[in-house]
Amino acid sequence: MSIFYGIACFLSIILLIAYFFVDKKREKGLMLLFISILVCNTGYFLLSLSKTLTFALISNSIAYIGNVFLPFFMLMMILNVCNIKRQKILKYILIGIGTIILFIATSGGYLPIYYKDVSLEIIEGGAKLVKEYGSLHSLYFVYLFGYMVSMVAILIYSIIHKKITSKMHASFLCVIVFGNILVWLIEQFIDHNFEFLCISYILNECLLLILYGMIREFELIKTKNMKENVEPINVDMSVLEFEEKITEEQVALVFTNWKELDILTNREKEIFKYVLLGYKRKEIATTLFIADSSVKNHITKIFKKLSIDKKSELFIEIKKYIKN
Repeated sequence: MSIFYGIACFLSIILLIAYFFVDKKREKGLMLLFISILVCNTGYFLLSLSKTLTFALISNSIAYIGNVFLPFFMLMMILNVCNIKRQKILKYILIGIGTIILFIATSGGYLPIYYKDVSLEIIEGGAKLVKEYGSLHSLYFVYLFGYMVSMVAILIYSIIHKKITSKMHASFLCVIVFGNILVWLIEQFIDHNFEFLCISYILNECLLLILYGMIREFELIKTKNMKENVEPINVDMSVLEFEEKITEEQVALVFTNWKELDILTNREKEIFKYVLLGYKRKEIATTLFIADSSVKNHITKIFKKLSIDKKSELFIEIKKYIKN
């Protein structure tokens, strides 16, 4: 059994290295998800090699560090892929709840709240903890169930409202989420000596690498097509220099009074706002987490849609809508 856990741990390392080649954007949520899986499988592997109860409990705690925070990183990853915005405070609340659950789950051997009693046995060539669960053990199941319901709800919402880039991406996410739920449910009702979730995690990593590889390829194709479809026009990309400082209030007036701005997409309106506020292209790119070339393409489209070739023309238009 130790051999299988060792292989799972080794594959986790390989897949984490592969992640850095696939996800050039270095999305923190996805990276931490891969690290969590490595931590989890490392804990399982060390537990299987344990010779003493103390070492086994430490190894079990390591596995729980990965297991407790893995659904959090999975949820953040799904929100990012589905382009769903969330309040920053949500992240801190979920981290706080996870920390409490981790404390409870790793109290075995010290407090009788998660395990009433625990001992070490050697089964099929590997060590295993034999546990009698305590009163707070059910909280961990409530914690996992909450994440499962949330992920399923987000997927359903995203599919209905077409938030996901493509049906293929939606299919990958559904397989990952529902596959994990199925494996977890099977483990609850079948007596087993092996943690099948570690295998499920490896498969999830493979699917995620494929998914992010597809998304990356899709973005490259989209950017290429955008460049090919944009007709070159004489647009001054330098920062607009107004005689009067354009404030947030004045920008709001421009968007309220200049009806032609309705033809702009939400992204174009967002970029146009920063242009009016005096942001440079690189500053806009950094603020919106997009490429500088994408900002340039958007500004070109904005000028084209508004039938403006020079910044002086834009200046004249802007002055019309900010007059009191």
